[in-house]
Amino acid sequence: MKKIIVVTIALNLLSLYALAAVSDTTIQGVNVQFSYDPSIFPESWRGGAIDGQGENIAPGEISRTNPVMIKALKKYPVSVLQTNLTSVYFLKSMKFYNVGFGGTNSTDALYLTNDGIAMGYTDSYLEQTFHHEFSSILFRNYPSLLDTVEWKKANIPGFDYNDPEAGVGAIRNNQSSQDADTFLCKKGFLTQYAYSSLENDVNTLAQNLFRPGARFWTIVDHYPRIRKKVTLLINFYHNIDAAFTEPYFRKFETQ
Repeated sequence: MKKIIVVTIALNLLSLYALAAVSDTTIQGVNVQFSYDPSIFPESWRGGAIDGQGENIAPGEISRTNPVMIKALKKYPVSVLQTNLTSVYFLKSMKFYNVGFGGTNSTDALYLTNDGIAMGYTDSYLEQTFHHEFSSILFRNYPSLLDTVEWKKANIPGFDYNDPEAGVGAIRNNQSSQDADTFLCKKGFLTQYAYSSLENDVNTLAQNLFRPGARFWTIVDHYPRIRKKVTLLINFYHNIDAAFTEPYFRKFETQ
């Protein structure tokens, strides 16, 4: 009886991995993978202080995630993707520094989590997280294209980004809300998380350019400091590819 149970469990596990492998796909030239193995993380993320850990996504979430990724990736010219992004990995959960992450990025890959709609992983959340993390890769790859001097001038006088861990501390200390906050908008920040570092500030606005929240463009049009940052960010994307213009981004408001 024990042998039968062990064999049944093994077969079930194999079927789950097989389903993930079959569902792995390529969209706009980007590998989208749903099967987890520690080797998907860069070697420097495995063990040590970072100690990256992941968990396989539920098979039932794979079919929902694919259309979200098709929609997200088609918002970028293929040439931009070919130059900057090779793979997107989806997991149920992941941890670094013993802190749970919703998304992160390496040199040319994204790592995103999806634990189901009931846990808050809506289609909107998944797409925004993709754009959020991809903007980090673009920010690193084209540092001269964003005028960070002018960006900082859009903040309230005397402000300095306050998280020495560049976002990890904000997550650990439950200061990573991505909800738009009109009190912070007056100071030049869309959300609490945007406060933590210049890169996270860029990420937060980028995710809303490509997948705008319900009030995003109303906020942009109402708060001058946010307006200035959005203009700078659109210029950044436009310098990467001429297809990116304000009308291009505003059309996503109705989609």
